[in-house]
Amino acid sequence: MAARSFHGMMVETQDRDHELVDRVLAGDREAFAHLLRRHQRTVLNFMYRMVGERGAAEDLTQEVFLKAYVSLPRFRKEATFSTWLFRIAHNHCLNALKGRGREMSESALAKGPSNPNRVASVPDPSISASERLEQRELRGVIQEKLGELTPDHRAVVVLRDIQGLSYDEIASALDIEGGTVRSRLHRARMELKEKLRTYLET
Repeated sequence: MAARSFHGMMVETQDRDHELVDRVLAGDREAFAHLLRRHQRTVLNFMYRMVGERGAAEDLTQEVFLKAYVSLPRFRKEATFSTWLFRIAHNHCLNALKGRGREMSESALAKGPSNPNRVASVPDPSISASERLEQRELRGVIQEKLGELTPDHRAVVVLRDIQGLSYDEIASALDIEGGTVRSRLHRARMELKEKLRTYLET
């Protein structure tokens, strides 16, 4: 049997999400639990990359899903559920950064991650212990330098280079034009590259 195409799997995922949304709106609370399990890790990863602290990311993720549940009747299926969820997550994150100055200052965001391995991918068992250590150090440095970018620049880098969203999906999630996504991403990548220059040259 031929392997399903990536596009086919994406369509299947979208259809499944829309089916679950319909069930939630019909009163099936368990269907929302399925949606949460399907997307919680992705939203948590985004929040962690945005705020740089595991506890705050977990709190914000819970708040995002509460907002999504309340707002679900307004989901019109013009975008994928995941893109709609990222829009809620991004807006909520920006509000948190603006409104929680004492609890979540920009200086706190710029420090190293509290536990980078909790959200990172499983390490390749074929590489040596020293190489894994170097990878962990690099992830920590990247997270630290991400925290030094503006939230707008940080968001496009995370969504494109870590989450793997398309330009159109990012434009929808951030409610900006596609050209703005490209120009913002280019500037963010150049800024991040410059911030990492000293580490990468050692």
